[in-house]
Amino acid sequence: MSSSFHASTVDRLGAWIARGSVAPGQSLKVEAALGEEFGVSRTVIREAIKTLVAKGMLEVGPKVGTRVLPARSWNLFDPQVVGWLAATGLSKSLVMDLLDLRRAIEPMAVRWACERATPPQIAEIQAAYVQLAASVADMGDYNHADQRFHEAVLAASHNQFIEQMLPALGALLAISFEVSSAVPGELGRTLPLHKELADAIASRDSARGVWACMSLIENACEVISRSMAQQ
Repeated sequence: MSSSFHASTVDRLGAWIARGSVAPGQSLKVEAALGEEFGVSRTVIREAIKTLVAKGMLEVGPKVGTRVLPARSWNLFDPQVVGWLAATGLSKSLVMDLLDLRRAIEPMAVRWACERATPPQIAEIQAAYVQLAASVADMGDYNHADQRFHEAVLAASHNQFIEQMLPALGALLAISFEVSSAVPGELGRTLPLHKELADAIASRDSARGVWACMSLIENACEVISRSMAQQ
């Protein structure tokens, strides 16, 4: 079985479950029927199911077969799981939980970055800011630049746990940025705060850095809350 064949089946099956094709608590069809539906062999389906069990999306039991677990059990620190959820439109509670996670992690990471960032990391954060400022006119490029900026800040914290969480945090942050950047004028409004944050890390000013970071998060919370209330 080729790894690309396996990967594409995992992606299709994961996205299919995330769309709610089978409700939490319900069992999937038997492997042969699923294989027929997805146009792959039973072996490919079986291996894909094992991968989704590891991601917390499915459980396999002798009496229930393969059952979909509630989204609370899914591994939200898996970028692929986050991507599948984002494609279906995130619930307000999940977005608010994400903002709480940012409040819990980012200000402290910024404080550490002010203390621990190496000269190349400071240069990377400044370069990411320059890219951010240059891309205000293009929302797609802006979101990519914003993710690069925040990931560079988090990496500069030199905390192994945060570093291991970076792929997932980056994917989660991208969702937050997409929601907030859809508001007209929002990108230009938050740009000065990004500059404050970058300059604070460069000058080792943790109080200024933490203030800029918390201001960005609270601003995003306000924008996202307003945006979701209108949906």
